Amino acid sequence: MKKYSIPELPFNLIPKVEKYFNIFYSPLSDMEIECFQAGETIISSNSSITKFRFMIEGKAKIILIHEDGKQSIVHFLKSEEYLGELTFLDIEKDHKEVIAIADSIFISIDMDVAKINLSNNSKFLFSLNQFIGKKMIARTNFNSKNQNYDLRNRLAAYILFAQDNNIYRKKHTETAEYLGVSYRHLLHTFKEFIDKKIVIKEGKNYLIDIEALKLLSLDIQIV
Repeated sequence: MKKYSIPELPFNLIPKVEKYFNIFYSPLSDMEIECFQAGETIISSNSSITKFRFMIEGKAKIILIHEDGKQSIVHFLKSEEYLGELTFLDIEKDHKEVIAIADSIFISIDMDVAKINLSNNSKFLFSLNQFIGKKMIARTNFNSKNQNYDLRNRLAAYILFAQDNNIYRKKHTETAEYLGVSYRHLLHTFKEFIDKKIVIKEGKNYLIDIEALKLLSLDIQIV
């Protein structure tokens, strides 16, 4: 992970982040830019959440670690989403693990500073409420489609989201659990994609046909 104060930002990052400088309604000196590579841990389940973040670019998966050691993906983080909002609101106590699945950029502020500066900021709280409401609607819509759409449609949407630079490399066990299907059912459908050359095995990874997957994914949005 690389992090920068606002004044020391590399020139190539400035166009990507400058429009978000007011996202936390705080002085620029209170904020920093964090850059994570694909595969890096953003938040460990063993660590407390000390930063309130906003994703400017990238993708990440949020994982719940169960008491028996099993893991479940509970959400996929996308650009222009907050990370740590429930901790900011003192709602979430169980820590989750967050891992980048593509190179990701965040603007962040210390959680204690955020609570002091933002807890009584009506503009920020209204914006945060809108974000949480939209997130709830997206989750409801996804759950409905996950029950009613064919697996090939849901899998296509999942692969499109999880790919990085036209390469898909996710574990089938993880995918099956997230989509709520049996491992066997997933493998059968994935083999259909291989037979139709929608995905092409290359070593341990798969090259994907973006346009074919878009046609199959319909209007499903992964959340």
